[in-house]
Amino acid sequence: MRALLLCLSLLSSAALAQQACEVMAVSGEAQRVDGKALAVGDKLEVGTALRTGTAGRVRLKFIDGSVLVLADKSQLRIEAFSAGAGKPREASFMLELGLIGQRVSPSAGGSWRVRTPSAVTAVRGTEFTVEVGDDRATAVLVKTGEVDVEPTGSQTRGIKPRYPVKLAGKLSGTRCDASDCSTGSTWSAERVQRVEQRLGSLD
Repeated sequence: MRALLLCLSLLSSAALAQQACEVMAVSGEAQRVDGKALAVGDKLEVGTALRTGTAGRVRLKFIDGSVLVLADKSQLRIEAFSAGAGKPREASFMLELGLIGQRVSPSAGGSWRVRTPSAVTAVRGTEFTVEVGDDRATAVLVKTGEVDVEPTGSQTRGIKPRYPVKLAGKLSGTRCDASDCSTGSTWSAERVQRVEQRLGSLD
């Protein structure tokens, strides 16, 4: 009986551990928060938390074909990810610090959300970046497609006078603290270049 219970427990744990993505490229210091170094080919599950060092970078490919790059000095947690034939994609990430670039595959329904200490972004299919600075403010840049952004404070207050801020069109961005987001505007070439240099390629 004890052996049967153990077997059922192991099967249950395997079912709960859902694969979300695969590590496609690593450079510099990139590891799980528990200290295990990342390597090309690693399969990462929902719940995995990652961090990179001063010169670190890691590129992930998700099971729906979406790609995410975690730049240097960054920390990210995969909170939820599910996608399958005939089912809407549900993806959620928490970026505590640093910079991520994403190329999100189009999806019929579902969601792709990135939370930070000061903002929440929501998309269905687009290419965009999210950056959290040392001051916990969040900067969001859209390269293609459309992204909705709102400060975390607007959700807790339940008052959304002008949110979400909709970013659409090439190189449109906003900056948020926990209580407010700026109106979307076109970023300068220099600012975009700085972000792209930290991220490298999404291919």
